[in-house]
Amino acid sequence: MLHNKKISVVIPVYNVGETILDFLNKIPDYVDKIYLIDDCCPMSTGTIAKESKVNPSKLSIIFNKKNLGVGGSVKIGYEKSLLDKSDIVVKIDGDNQMDPKEIENLLIPIISGDCDYSKGNRFINKNEIENYPLARFYGNIFLSFMSKLSSGYWDVFDPINGFTAIKLDVLKKINIKNVDNRYFFETDMLFNLYLNNVRVKDIPVEI
Repeated sequence: MLHNKKISVVIPVYNVGETILDFLNKIPDYVDKIYLIDDCCPMSTGTIAKESKVNPSKLSIIFNKKNLGVGGSVKIGYEKSLLDKSDIVVKIDGDNQMDPKEIENLLIPIISGDCDYSKGNRFINKNEIENYPLARFYGNIFLSFMSKLSSGYWDVFDPINGFTAIKLDVLKKINIKNVDNRYFFETDMLFNLYLNNVRVKDIPVEI
């Protein structure tokens, strides 16, 4: 727990492999439950994690019978967190692009009451990100504008960043089954959050 809040972490994995072990070892001790969703990973990420017995008391591994996409996998983790009655649910990809040590940065604004949904932003206070393709950078700007236009969240800049945290009460309000299962999951979440008047905040994160 963190500040008496039960925390769960949802990790969708596809083409990750053995690097998942180092990633899982970085998950902070205050996290109460870890849901790793193996989306028919050809590198057997879920099996690797299961055989390693990392965090056996906290880690639950779910194997999708068919590839559902990142959104479909996250929704399974959300549903498990709802049943588990976690106060806040964090979503982070298992490919080591985001540092699990920064999970607390997304949790604190929710715990303090500043927002209901926090979202990692890789570009706040940064002029350049090492090894980040220029085409992808400008592509993200375009996607950001389209997301602002469609969702109504004009303060959110990095819409495709999948490092997020959400209050359980807010998650209950969303008809999660209607959210896109694949590449538009993050932006579709923003749209559904806006429909429910959810307070969203950008949080600077490292990549």
